[in-house]
Amino acid sequence: MANYKYRAIDQSGQTQSSILSAENLDDLRTRLKDAGKLLLDAKVTREAVKGSHGDIKIKPQVILEFVTHMSSLSQAGVPTLSSLITLAQESSNPAFETVLDKVWRTVETGVPMHAAMSQFPRVFPQLVVNLVQAGEESGTLPETFVELQRYLEWMERMKGEVRQAMIYPTTILSAVLCLFILMFTFVIPRFTPILESLNVPLPFITVAVLALSKFLESAWWMCALVLIVVPIGVWLCKTRLPGFSLAWDAWMLKVPIFGPLKRLLALSRFTHNFGVLYKAGIPVLQGLSLCQRLVGNQVIERALRRVEQDVSEGATISNALRQHPVFPSILIQMVSVGEAAGQLDQTLMHVAHYYNEEIPRRVKKIFGVMEPMITVGLIGTVGIVAVSIFLPMMSLMGGMR
Repeated sequence: MANYKYRAIDQSGQTQSSILSAENLDDLRTRLKDAGKLLLDAKVTREAVKGSHGDIKIKPQVILEFVTHMSSLSQAGVPTLSSLITLAQESSNPAFETVLDKVWRTVETGVPMHAAMSQFPRVFPQLVVNLVQAGEESGTLPETFVELQRYLEWMERMKGEVRQAMIYPTTILSAVLCLFILMFTFVIPRFTPILESLNVPLPFITVAVLALSKFLESAWWMCALVLIVVPIGVWLCKTRLPGFSLAWDAWMLKVPIFGPLKRLLALSRFTHNFGVLYKAGIPVLQGLSLCQRLVGNQVIERALRRVEQDVSEGATISNALRQHPVFPSILIQMVSVGEAAGQLDQTLMHVAHYYNEEIPRRVKKIFGVMEPMITVGLIGTVGIVAVSIFLPMMSLMGGMR
């Protein structure tokens, strides 16, 4: 999505200039048309969106709370405009209150809700805007908000489960790293003069430990610099070099243990998002296009782009998916059954449910294996250091006897 600096004519015939985020010029033209404006000209700019608070970013929990309230109010028969006004007045988040105030005032002029929401691309994700548009056009907005609520709750639940599973291993790994640094930069240097003054041949393990300690003590800043520079360098290359980003994501899918997990997460996002979009009445090609930006992996995103192209040329979704090895056979078979039965949305949700159950099990299994490995590593490190210190002393005592 890019920022466009545009000129447009409103319903009163006045010319306006502003900046708005859009996928392309056609998307920009559609957004302005929904807002009652006619596009004159536009060009891509690096300037931030102004005037409509388009640069505001809101936490996902706030959006989930908004969708939950809209779901309850719309099912109770409360008009959309009244619901927006009520939520704007009762919002405890000042930034989001500003956004909702702008949204309801725009809706009050006759602009559809999805068009008003699209003014804030960093607040309302494109998938949310498209689902609201589908709900408005099909007259099923209450049901759409119910589905959106389930989707956002699923997203938060997935994040929470992964985060919860990572807390203990991350804590233990951090403690091991701190202990390693403490021993090799503080404890062992205290023993180095004593061991070197014993006048006995030092075992290889002792020489290696002392050499590592001296290196870390003198070049600790280099290690710290590497730990900082490498992640930043990878991030910069991923954001500025498309080829590197693609190669990195391909490599991440092949990493033992964590690669299959990342693949499951990406496929879970695809099936869940595509199922929600299809159920809401979004056209298949548009749904595939939206899902490409939601899977979180360049390899699978590129595969979905080719799937979209094949489907546009007349292929079935299952046959298009079958051309790419990143999609497992169980997913392809389920999609094929859903297409044949005319229940693709239900089939996709069944597949998503399978992944939702499998991912927490896989995460717990991975970290369940890592915990004893970390413990063994801790014991091994302490044991090696202890042996390297006591072996020379034992050799000295044996020589004295």
